[in-house]
Amino acid sequence: MKILLIKRGAMGDILMSTPLIRHLRINFPNAVIDYCLAQPFTSTLKDNPYLNKVIGVDDKVFTRKGMFAYIKFVWSIRKEYDYIFNLGKSWQLNLLNLLFCGQKIGYVRERISKLLLNKHVVYNDIMRYHGLYYLDLLKASCLVAIPDYNDISLDLIINAEDKLIVEAKLSELGIIEYDVVVNSGGNNQYESGGARMLPQDKIEQLLTCLLGAKRKVILLGGNVDRDNYSVYASIDPTNIINYAGVFNLAQSTYLISMSAHFYTTDCGAMHLGVIANMDSRMTCFFGPTAPSHVLPPNKKFNIIWEDQDIFNADYPLSGRLSKNLQGYFKRLDMKNISRR
Repeated sequence: MKILLIKRGAMGDILMSTPLIRHLRINFPNAVIDYCLAQPFTSTLKDNPYLNKVIGVDDKVFTRKGMFAYIKFVWSIRKEYDYIFNLGKSWQLNLLNLLFCGQKIGYVRERISKLLLNKHVVYNDIMRYHGLYYLDLLKASCLVAIPDYNDISLDLIINAEDKLIVEAKLSELGIIEYDVVVNSGGNNQYESGGARMLPQDKIEQLLTCLLGAKRKVILLGGNVDRDNYSVYASIDPTNIINYAGVFNLAQSTYLISMSAHFYTTDCGAMHLGVIANMDSRMTCFFGPTAPSHVLPPNKKFNIIWEDQDIFNADYPLSGRLSKNLQGYFKRLDMKNISRR
């Protein structure tokens, strides 16, 4: 049996899909299990032991402009797989995936997708953990009668070399105890504007509070965050270190795991904190998204969500931005945020 999983990105969504990969491998140890995704996110699945192959394609292939390139790609492998799991929610991708000869399994967000899939899961509850939705696809496929919904830990491989690189960097700076701060979310291939980021005055207030408590702070993120972080680091260059774009995902996870506390917005790095088992040592700031949809249940995270009354489901459900997004985080007072 040959199985193909398809997901454009982004990092957090791919990480939340790793329990599905693991479940497939456990139930079908001899199957070929491949994962196709946009090239920028292939590192998320680096050395995943449950996959046979990670297929990285140009991110543009998943856009309207790249439609014909995607059709060409699908046509070249259309007879190779028995089951195709579309882990995205786009009905357009479901339509193009009709070219595959195997069974198509995916989400129904718009009614048309019911006509385009052999098996489907209705995606409509953005208060439910997304990782459970991926296992719903496995159940819908009928390959497994009842998946183990308690087995939802995320997979990311951290090797000895990754640990040594991080430890050497900390030793070079003479840092023993530190907090990690991430302010990202809403700046990627899908969107711009930083809808899930803390406003500058709020993140600066948080940093000032940490500095007042005599904390060393490491700013963590990707290349896109580096310029923003330069402004934050200028508050106190001695005690705020800008490491945006310095570490890969595995190294970042290890760095987070050794921190005293991890402060993060709803972004890919938040899921690294989940993998690092930070639990009560992780404080998560939410605005236009619901914590229960992106954080696994039965964990003891510090969740800060002051904007439930203006929450609009359109953004997490379909990615549509609204004017209300400008109102998030305004009532947040960092002086009241403390470690528990």
